[in-house]
Amino acid sequence: MKQKIKTLLNQLNHGLIEREDTLKTALLTVLAGENLVLIGPPGTGKSLIARRIANSIAHSSDNKNDNGYFEYLLTKFSTPEEIFGPLSITELKADRFKRNTVGYLPTVKIAFMDEIFKASSSILNALLTILNERIYHNGAEPQAVPLQALIAASNELPTDQEELSALYDRFLVRSFVDYVSQDNLPRLFEQAETKPALTKLTAADLDNIQLTAESVAIPPEIVQAIQRIWGQHKETFKEDRRERLSDRRLKKVIKLLCVSAATNGRSHVDLSDVFLLKDCLWNHQENALKVRDLILNTLRTFSRPVPQNEDAVKATPTPVPAQASGKSGAVVKGLKGSGTAQDPLLIQTIEELMDLSRPDVGLKGYYFRQTADIDCSALSSWTDIHFKGHYDGGGHTIKCKKSGQGSILSACLSAVQGGYDVLELFSSIQAQSGITNLKLEDLRLASTARDSHITHCSSTVDLIKDEATNCNITACESGASLILGTATNCTITDCLAVINMKRDTGANHIELGGIATTLTQASVVERCFVTGKVHNADSGDVHFSGIAGRCNGSTIRQCASGRFELSGGYVSLSQRIAGEAIYGETLENNASIDSNSGRDDRNGKDGKTVAAALFKQRYFEDVLGWDFDTVWHWDDANDRPALRSVGVGAPSQQTKPASQKINMSDLLTQQMRANIWL
Repeated sequence: MKQKIKTLLNQLNHGLIEREDTLKTALLTVLAGENLVLIGPPGTGKSLIARRIANSIAHSSDNKNDNGYFEYLLTKFSTPEEIFGPLSITELKADRFKRNTVGYLPTVKIAFMDEIFKASSSILNALLTILNERIYHNGAEPQAVPLQALIAASNELPTDQEELSALYDRFLVRSFVDYVSQDNLPRLFEQAETKPALTKLTAADLDNIQLTAESVAIPPEIVQAIQRIWGQHKETFKEDRRERLSDRRLKKVIKLLCVSAATNGRSHVDLSDVFLLKDCLWNHQENALKVRDLILNTLRTFSRPVPQNEDAVKATPTPVPAQASGKSGAVVKGLKGSGTAQDPLLIQTIEELMDLSRPDVGLKGYYFRQTADIDCSALSSWTDIHFKGHYDGGGHTIKCKKSGQGSILSACLSAVQGGYDVLELFSSIQAQSGITNLKLEDLRLASTARDSHITHCSSTVDLIKDEATNCNITACESGASLILGTATNCTITDCLAVINMKRDTGANHIELGGIATTLTQASVVERCFVTGKVHNADSGDVHFSGIAGRCNGSTIRQCASGRFELSGGYVSLSQRIAGEAIYGETLENNASIDSNSGRDDRNGKDGKTVAAALFKQRYFEDVLGWDFDTVWHWDDANDRPALRSVGVGAPSQQTKPASQKINMSDLLTQQMRANIWL
């Protein structure tokens, strides 16, 4: 069925320009048995879209008066007879009010109503039950309507017209149809090729889709995602009375998501299906983008790095909630979830976070998901957490005040270095672990990490204190050095360090780097950016290099150093890209803004010197090869590159457990690419 639908979508789109998304939306809505309204100016092909969709549905009726399709242009003068059929003279003679509905709206499978919101009140009242209950009150008798879907069109939305709100709410899906963009206007001059015959969807196909959709499961994480979207929608539009989500709409979108999963050949709803809600949860045009961003940002928090194997992701079995077996938190007492990728253990309080310090919890390889911000400032002591497993921060924060702010005693600190009295969330991250989507305030992620994958994490201080070995670190951000110590055989890509260091060295000499103090044993750093301030509060020497203090047998390519401000005691910019190398280094296509001292050397320690006026997105995108579509964006306020939000569009990644590399990608991105409706 999936292949048949893909073929049909290609045929439907033949000869049309910039209508692919609208056709997908319309066909999915019809297959789900729901109603769709197309909004846009005249002459944009709304009626053509409706006719093509109608022609794709096979009709078995032999009645020449009933071709399964009804189309009408409504005006304020349109009468019920034009839509529902004329009154039966025979029935009137018998004192019965009844219409001959054959060939009219109450007897067809697909209908198109142009300028729907201009209908008179008598037509509107009859439409309400047809659209929702699929019933037409023909005189005193209710008549079942075989309507699969009604596609409506309008040049404008019914704003400030209370009498139309009930009708508008009956259209689950809303889609804009605009004029062809300026860039594609020349395509309108092309001579149209012969239109291919459409692959028809039979009544049996429609029944099979509905039957399959009824057996589609909705995993707990999807329920949680939709619940969060509903709550955030309510909060976002609490001052806008026009935007309300009814229980009826929730039931209908659940059906739509299940049909999407069924037609994609899946037995369960996934994150990509939920993204389809972008066309279902707004009433007014100015809120459409807000709703889309709200949904996208929520789904990002539920995404995670997965092996870059689309078939494996699609074949992931449907998880069964722990409650289904009568047990909640069957794996760990006091924690909800079963510890699998689809049903992770949920962390939302300090107590639950500290449970990870127990070896039977934190070292068992379980999957965890944080569901709320956690403030650890009230703790008066800290317990070391050695972690092995997968921790998804869900985009939430863990914060911990520095010593001297009245919370955690300095005597309890596991790290006091360089003026940074901060703790590490994990004393160690052990082999085969994954950390993603986590934000840390005044707290490092770990002291050491080994054979692990760390992605889309941020810290206001250093991310890792001592050493990262055989790790893949992607799309992470720090407020000091990303790795204060050594990166051994690591791959570090698309990371950002906006440094605000106050170093109290306690030593005569110290080497520092924005991404790592030392890169060694074939580490690779690509497309990373470092900028910020370094203040030396002691008499010792501080030698700072933009990307790495030392680069031994490692590679730095396509990286850039922004403006550095050095102050205090003796502090120098040792090199703009990399400091001393004991046994060789590879530097390729790196750059530095010209306000930093150093010599112009594209493939050397200082990198190419770029004038501030040219040190812009175009240079990063065209010369350094950075991805500004899905990974980076230009921060105009700070005049520098910045990472986009976590989740969708994250670059393909690699993790290196032991000596083997596994291609990784973002789950949501992977699922969206596989979804035929997106």
